[in-house]
Formats: sequence, structure tokens, C-alpha cells
Amino acid sequence: MENISKELTVRAYAKLNLYLDITGKRADGYHLLKSVMQSVSLYDLITFSIPEKPQIILSCNDKDFPLDNRNLIWKACEKFYQSAGLPFMGLKACVQKNIPSMAGMAGGSSDCAAALRGLNILLDAGLDDDELSAIAVRLGADVPFTLSGGTVLCEGIGEKLTRLPDIENIVFAVVKPEVGISTLWAYEMYDQGKGIAAADYGKFEKAVREGSASGIAAGMFNALEQAVSLEEIDAAKRAFLQNGALGAMMTGSGSAVFGIFEDVNSARKCLDNMRGYKFSCLCSPVKRGAEIV
Repeated sequence: MENISKELTVRAYAKLNLYLDITGKRADGYHLLKSVMQSVSLYDLITFSIPEKPQIILSCNDKDFPLDNRNLIWKACEKFYQSAGLPFMGLKACVQKNIPSMAGMAGGSSDCAAALRGLNILLDAGLDDDELSAIAVRLGADVPFTLSGGTVLCEGIGEKLTRLPDIENIVFAVVKPEVGISTLWAYEMYDQGKGIAAADYGKFEKAVREGSASGIAAGMFNALEQAVSLEEIDAAKRAFLQNGALGAMMTGSGSAVFGIFEDVNSARKCLDNMRGYKFSCLCSPVKRGAEIV
């Protein structure tokens, strides 16, 4: 740790689930997933440094952002030092929060991955991506993906990553209804359901490999969307489809909903017609995860 950096800034990219099936449940309660995740250009901007005293210090522009050990940046810091076998020196993180919470866009997970990436560089720890991913999977199902990013098939509990061809020439319009959905509640609703037949994954992956926007839109699937079954989600989907989206779906455990478009003008026009949401944005696919600025 002789080459400790003073400060660095990381872009923590959001994600959208383009396909999400639940294939089973382990004895320890973890659900087994088959999900295609896509990094998008919306991101939190986090500046990391090592404080003068060994402590964790968090600050954020969002008053609802937890600044204690409930936060995944805090948890990532503790796990990193334990796993790397380094003396605890703490972490200072200043977060510019842009990804909405309780949205299914991996806001917490992406911040967590950014902390792992940042600490590895700040401390000159020298962990490779496989070693960082081994820490990441112990922090959450989306964290290994947000560490690597791109267009990825995620299986198991999020630790089995298979890179797919990068999606290009697609624009996503995203809104978040007022209702927020906790991941735990969404999975509880799924477990209480009768089971949902998944869409044809092979057909969906073929569309991804061909770069077909219409094929991707037609083949999207989210088992959790059907499990939570909220009118706010359905209303957002209807609005997207009525305003020209090729397809629309809730991402992850929600409550954000996105529409797929082939060009930015169509996507922007759609959002102009969908006023009334506190959060809305246009974003494009990104080929990477947590990125040092």
C-alpha cells in the first residue's frame, strides 16, 4: 500500500433488466436467476478518498441516502479490507446521486461496485476482476454485474456472468412511478404466486445477438413484474406503448419502467407526452460497469 492515491472519481452506471426469470430457490433462501442485464448511461458520480483516521465517512446530495452501515458502500468497504487482508484505513465517499432508489436500476449495487473498484485503486491492492467479483457476489446479486457492466447474461445468484454482444442503436426512456418497491417484497410476492411461465429465452438472446430492437422488445420478460402486479406499473407501460415504444417493461424488482425506441427523437417525444413523473430520463446502452473518470 505504498502507492496510496489521494482521491479518485467513479461513474457508477445504472442497469436495466431486459429479461428476468427465476429458475429456482436455494436452501439458504437465495433465488436463482436467469437475467440479461444492460448497463445504461445514467450514473451516480462518486468521489472516493482515504480519510486521515480509519473510519467510513459518507455524504450525499440525497437526504434519504443512508450514511451508516445500512449503506452498500459501507458494507463494500468492510468486505474489501477483510477479503484483501489489509489493515483497515477506512473510506470517504461523496455521492452525487442520480439513480433513483427502490427502482430496480441497481442504484445501491452500482455504488457498491464503484466502492470496490475505487478501493482497489486507492490502496493499490492489485486485486484482479475475478477477485473483486468474488467479493461482489457476497454483497448482492447485482453487484458482480455492475462491476463489469455491458450486456450480460447473469445466472445463479448473480455470480455466473456470460457476456453477450453489446446492444447498440437502441434508446431507453425510463420513468419511475411514485410507488417504490423493495426487492425483498417483490420476491415475497413472487414466492406467494403460482409460478409464471417464462418467455422464450432462446428467441430473446437471438434478437440480442442480431441487434434487433423490435426482437428485443418483443422477447422481454420479467417474472417479478407479473408477481408485484401494480396498477402504477401497468399504467406506465400503457403510456409507453401508446406513445410509440416498441416494448415496455418494469426493470428488476421495480418500480422503474422503461420503453425501447430505435431513435432518440421518438423517445424524447414519448417522455414529453408522459409528464407527471418525478423521475424520467433518456439513456443509451453502455459497454462497461464501474468506471474511473
